[in-house]
Amino acid sequence: MIALVALSSATFAQIKDGKYIVDYKTSKVDWRGENLVGGGHDGNVKVSSGNVVVAKGNITSGKVKINMNDMTCTDITDAGTNSKLINHLKAEDFFNTAKFPDAAFEITGSTAKADKNGNTHVVKGKMTIKATTLEMEFPVKVEVRDGNMTVTGDITVDRSKFDVKYPSVGDYAAKNELKMKLDIKAKI
Repeated sequence: MIALVALSSATFAQIKDGKYIVDYKTSKVDWRGENLVGGGHDGNVKVSSGNVVVAKGNITSGKVKINMNDMTCTDITDAGTNSKLINHLKAEDFFNTAKFPDAAFEITGSTAKADKNGNTHVVKGKMTIKATTLEMEFPVKVEVRDGNMTVTGDITVDRSKFDVKYPSVGDYAAKNELKMKLDIKAKI
């Protein structure tokens, strides 16, 4: 455990102060939605913009914006079925992307904190989906090399708290938990 804390402190100390601009071409958020009766679907959404601000070697603020209209499904190979699912997820009874085209996470701070899963920090902030904003925090792994920052982590959110209230009944009943895997890359 002491080695993990030392590694976390060493990694954290290497973060150069400044404003890191998110590389929207290589950053992404993978998602997984599961059904109550088993199975589910996987996909991703693209990051459209963002920044991470570091002061005194600490991530202090920033924002990552996600284009909800650039959502894909990666587990359905039939084009028609894939399109049907994506159009349903974009519809009013799910994410209503016509009215709410973006989701975002605003960083309000971070703490260096190593864990057994290889994470180095806990990021705190405000998640906004469908105009609902909730405070949350989650562990991430922050790596910095040659002025490039990579932030990876896993998040589980309760979609119903963001007014994504598709009915959870029948064979296609969806769990409220939506799993997301972050892969955010930024340059100073």
